[in-house]
Amino acid sequence: MSIEMDKATREKKNNIEWLNDYSRAFLARGYLSKEITVEERIRQIAEHAETLLRKKGFADKFYNYMSKGYYSLASPIWSNFGLSKGLPISCFSSYVGDDMGQILFTQAEVGMMSKYGGGTSAYFGDLRPRGAPIKDNGYSSGAVHFMQLFDKLVNVVSQGAIRRGNFAAYLPIEHPDIDEFLNIGTEGNPIQGITYGVTVKDEWLQEMIDGDSKKRAIWAKVLETRSQIGYPYIMFYDTVNRETVDVYKDKGLIIKSSNLCSEILLPTNEQWSFVCDLSSMNLLYYDEWKDTDAVETLVYFLDAVMNDFIIKLEELRDSGDSRKKQSFLFMERAYNFAKDNRALGLGVLGWHSLLQSKMIPIESKDAAKLNVQIFKLIKEKAYNASANLAKEY
Repeated sequence: MSIEMDKATREKKNNIEWLNDYSRAFLARGYLSKEITVEERIRQIAEHAETLLRKKGFADKFYNYMSKGYYSLASPIWSNFGLSKGLPISCFSSYVGDDMGQILFTQAEVGMMSKYGGGTSAYFGDLRPRGAPIKDNGYSSGAVHFMQLFDKLVNVVSQGAIRRGNFAAYLPIEHPDIDEFLNIGTEGNPIQGITYGVTVKDEWLQEMIDGDSKKRAIWAKVLETRSQIGYPYIMFYDTVNRETVDVYKDKGLIIKSSNLCSEILLPTNEQWSFVCDLSSMNLLYYDEWKDTDAVETLVYFLDAVMNDFIIKLEELRDSGDSRKKQSFLFMERAYNFAKDNRALGLGVLGWHSLLQSKMIPIESKDAAKLNVQIFKLIKEKAYNASANLAKEY
């Protein structure tokens, strides 16, 4: 009782503009420990970032921007950053190889990623289709059959006691199992707990447009299923790989699929499971932060989050506890990706709120012009911050 009273007293000293009873109640639903206030957790996050970045004064600057509502942090950062539990990463994605060992390993990997607090996905495009021969062992049950393992997994594994795990399966639209795949989530289908997406190449799409009847039937089913249950996601494979960053194109690294929410486009393979930490700029306050270093500060913060992820996995790897070492083995592909890529996900929210505040119709030319202006600014600031990180660290 005394702890609760002390906490209530501390909350009365609130100096955070956006914080109210509703936001406190939301964050109290598993994101924060019972004894800490939101203000204290933000200060804790800010100071841990300063320690990792070794930048004096960073904590005060970050806390100030947070208090003004310029940032929205991803759930795993609220829950796990700088604490002994969980990992601060929002999104992972894995590659599933075409043999039972790799399938079962990836299932265990996804389970561990969910346990540590992240959303998950995987690419199944290299699995042989249903009925394909297996050397000395009969015939394959197909890619979709093995997705059932992941469906059951995310139903029983929680994200650090905060929520159930989540998973998205991706399959190329030209895969022979595509018709079966497009039945996921429909009434009576054994797979109900995962989301899913298709990857579509230019050549396949053009042949469909030109009149290929089988491809048109598949495309019609994609559109019909999307209208009924909201899935599958659609990832245009060639467009993604044409427009990716130069370093991936120069090294021949292929982006096969996306993440749980389909906004992240990074390569996966037998050595890498992609990792991306997330947080967002609040566009409602765009006019306030556009001439500050708020964007650059958030980029630096996200790099600190990636440091926290890497350090925690290294602690598992170097532990004398065999169980922790085993956990690292299932996270090793994610660790490899984080070390080699350090992918940071700076997003936005509050677009509609900004337009409403300015009385700008969402489909107007003024909205389109403002959209370009905002993202040009964010890109320039974020790229500059990334270049400075490379020089400083």
